[in-house]
Amino acid sequence: MLFAKFWSIINSTGLTCYFHDFYKLHLPPPGGRQKIHVYFMKPPAPAEPPRQKLRNLGQVRLYYNREEGVLPLLHHRPGIRFCQPLAPDRLLLRLKIGRREQQSCQVIYEDRGLKTAPMYAYARTPRYIYYQAEISLSRPWRCRYFFRLREGDGDDRYIFAGGTGQQGRPFTYQWTPADIFTVPDWIYDAVSYQIFPDRFYNGNPANDPPGTRPWSEAPTRENFFGGDLEGIQAKIPYLKFLGVNALWLNPIFAASSNHRYNTRDYLAVDPALGDTDTLRRLVASLHGAGIRIILDGVFNHTGTDFFAFKDVVARGAGSPYKDWYYFYDFPVRSEPRANYACWWDIPSLPKLNVRNPEVRNYLLHVATYWLWDAGTDGWRLDVPNEIEPPFWREFYQQVKGTNPEAYIVGEIWRDARFWLNGRYFDGVMNYLFRDLVLAYFARRLFPISTLDMLLGLVRLRYPEAANFALLNLLGSHDTARIITAFQEGLAGVPGHSGSYAEAVAHLRPALILQLTYPGAPLIYYGDEVGLTGGPDPDCRRTMPWEPRDWDRDLLNFYRCLIRLRHQLRPLRRGFFQPLFTDDQAEVYAYARRLEGEKVIIILNASDLPQTVTLAAAVAGLAEDSTWRDGLSNRLLEVKGGQIILPLDANSGAVLYQE
Repeated sequence: MLFAKFWSIINSTGLTCYFHDFYKLHLPPPGGRQKIHVYFMKPPAPAEPPRQKLRNLGQVRLYYNREEGVLPLLHHRPGIRFCQPLAPDRLLLRLKIGRREQQSCQVIYEDRGLKTAPMYAYARTPRYIYYQAEISLSRPWRCRYFFRLREGDGDDRYIFAGGTGQQGRPFTYQWTPADIFTVPDWIYDAVSYQIFPDRFYNGNPANDPPGTRPWSEAPTRENFFGGDLEGIQAKIPYLKFLGVNALWLNPIFAASSNHRYNTRDYLAVDPALGDTDTLRRLVASLHGAGIRIILDGVFNHTGTDFFAFKDVVARGAGSPYKDWYYFYDFPVRSEPRANYACWWDIPSLPKLNVRNPEVRNYLLHVATYWLWDAGTDGWRLDVPNEIEPPFWREFYQQVKGTNPEAYIVGEIWRDARFWLNGRYFDGVMNYLFRDLVLAYFARRLFPISTLDMLLGLVRLRYPEAANFALLNLLGSHDTARIITAFQEGLAGVPGHSGSYAEAVAHLRPALILQLTYPGAPLIYYGDEVGLTGGPDPDCRRTMPWEPRDWDRDLLNFYRCLIRLRHQLRPLRRGFFQPLFTDDQAEVYAYARRLEGEKVIIILNASDLPQTVTLAAAVAGLAEDSTWRDGLSNRLLEVKGGQIILPLDANSGAVLYQE
């Protein structure tokens, strides 16, 4: 018999043998962190106790597997993590179960009779697998369903709202339009490119600021190089050549610095970059080339030359703008320490008081003005977590009211669950993705199976639509260049030198992951041609425009991956399915699935060539089917229930059917 005991033992409670080697027990939790002891012994004369249904969420449901000696959790609860409405007639369902070999799941749902949909692995931990299925309904807004779990012994186990067994009450889920998290449709297909305007290309030397430096000189925090909006327009053919179809520009509004995060005028383009007409022409040209453009919004703070701050400096407590900021006393002073709130205690960046209705109205006017005046396609928001959330709720409503297809992405460096609920942002800058890529591919801090697990846990945090709207970056103006970051990381790994060639070699499988993963890949200008640089300001070097200065092999690799992403719809819109990992060989295989189509990606992150055997049963491949590798252009055939795929060191394959 089995007993589960809380460590504060009063008595023991027997578990019900529910089917075969699975046992269950319902207990009201005593509160706090608990330790559970499970004992196995022969039963005296068993009498089947009455089955109990889970009647409230204040109970704990435990399952025990006698063969494995673990508590495999069978968990599903209608809610954002396990039920996500994608449309009035489309629902995403997930089930978390204990991990076993030769295991498959299906969801059975009511839709003019009972229908069945297969469930595919979505995320994995050492003990659990999250399965996922998308179902379409003829009648919207409501679904009744249950699950079927089939294991290697051929037996079916059914999972109902009240527990497991052969019969039970189905789960019921109802939703409304407010429950559907939607993002702009174009972001699914976006390959994004970040441009720091002063460093990209000088298209009009006549507007260069005084003291503009030669293009090849090293950047400092203060110097200017003359890049401008006309320079971006002149290089649209290059952007088309690369294959990107969305731009994010660092701030372009009037400011005294080269980075322009200290805004002087939100309603004027900086004269060193052009003017409003220049921006309008650029936007029109980009749209004509099929390229979207989002601007950088700095709404947490201004520069000290912003009109409202200047007025308070001049008039003190008598200024009508004194409540636009957080002044502690008057007169205003910045030395030896500012007597007003500022970003990171930097006196030149005074913090705005967005609780003030006048400030809110001004900033919301800015947010909508550039959408309708210049036709821009959205906003990247600087440090939005430092502004009260109600402002962003109103910002979201105003922007979406002006253009429902406008894209709103926040600069959030860590867990963004709070911000991705359909009320604030469409997506965030996915620095968590960058952190995991560097931790594995550059620093080898954990095995590749852990990379798979951690990526899956990040995906589980967010609504599925939000996962497709994340900006998956490897570098930005706030980080070291990705090649330099790889050099520094590999220098600390035994047996590696951290050379440029070694860094680029290890970067290749990471790039395959970036360009085949759910979300919008973001390329920082120059990374594609091998531009290097340490932290700010070194990461803001000028873009090299002489082809002799380019890493042509790296550029062609980027172009190949971007072309494949545009060519293969599952890479842009398909659900993620992990297939297998091999820690010893450092191999990772996963699929992107969409409406019967499938693309299989295999990474070899090892410094050695590997021969990968891909089982047809694992990947769902038909015998004698033919697959093309988009990276090598070779054809592979499924024979004997498998594909045998030789891979070079630090390489990969992108397999698809023509």
